[in-house]
Amino acid sequence: MDTEYIREFVMLADCLNFSEAAERLFISQSSLSKHIKTLERSLGAALFVRTTRAIRLSNAGAVYLPYAKQMISLAAAADAAMDDFKRRASTSLTIAIMQNPQYYDMAKYIISFRQAHPDLAFSMIEGDEFQLYDLFQKRLVNVFPTFSTFRGVENFLFMPLAESAVVALLGRDHPCAGAESVSLRDLAGERLLLPARNGALSALIRGAFHREGLEPAVIYEGSSTGCIDLVRGGMGVALHAREFAAALDRSGEIVSVPVEPALTFAYGLGYRNAEALSPAEQLYLAHMRQFSSP
Repeated sequence: MDTEYIREFVMLADCLNFSEAAERLFISQSSLSKHIKTLERSLGAALFVRTTRAIRLSNAGAVYLPYAKQMISLAAAADAAMDDFKRRASTSLTIAIMQNPQYYDMAKYIISFRQAHPDLAFSMIEGDEFQLYDLFQKRLVNVFPTFSTFRGVENFLFMPLAESAVVALLGRDHPCAGAESVSLRDLAGERLLLPARNGALSALIRGAFHREGLEPAVIYEGSSTGCIDLVRGGMGVALHAREFAAALDRSGEIVSVPVEPALTFAYGLGYRNAEALSPAEQLYLAHMRQFSSP
C-alpha cells in the first residue's frame, strides 16, 4: 500500500475539498482523485461519500482515518531514523563554519584537522551566527562554531576554543584614542555601531550597558567590516570583538581601546551529545578538543 496515497487521504479528510487538498499537496486534482480511488479499491471500501456539491467521510473512512494518521506518523519516523542511521554510518563530514573563519584561529584548526585526516570526505558550509543556529536547531548540522552565550536548544554542549573581549574602535582623532581603556559610561554619550542585531555579541554589549543603568545610543547594528568607514568618517564608535578589531583597519586611522568593565566571552563549538554524532563528527570534536581552553 502506497503511504503517499494514505497521506493524501489524510489531507483530503482534513479539507473535505479536492481542489484545496490538491493545492496543499502540490498535485493535480485529477491525480488526487485517481489516487483516492486506487486506495479505496485496495481497501475494498469507499472512504468518502461524494455528492455534486460536497464530500464527507464515509463510515469506513471515519474508521480508517486514525489508523491512517498513525501510519503516516510511523512512516515519517522510520524515514528519519534511517536518515540518521545513514548519516552516522557515513565516512563523510560536513562542518559548519562562521563567516570570517580566520578569526579565533578557526581556519588554522580546520586545516590541521584536514591534514590529520586526508582520506575523510570533507566539506564546509558557511553562514552567519543566525543561519548556523537555524541549521543546528533543524538538526542539519550537529557541530557548529558559536559563542558561549548561545543557549537555543536542548542537549546543547559547548567547547571553548578562544577567550576574547569587546573593544572600542575609535577614530584616531577621538579624545579617548590614546586612553588605556574607555568606560561604558563614557561610551553612553557616543553614537554606537554594534555587531549584528540580536546576535550574541550585541546582546552581551547591550546587557552590560543596562546593568550599569545606561541606555546606549545605537545607530547601526550589522556587519563588522561594514562599520569601518562609518568610524573613519566620524559617524560613531564601534564595539566589536578584539579579534575583529585587529584585522579591520590597517591604515592606522582607527584605534582599538579596551572597554571597562571588561566584556569577556568565549568562542568555540556547540555540539550535541555523543550519541547524536556520527563517527566523523566525533573524530572532528576529538581533534578540536586539543585546542580547547580550560
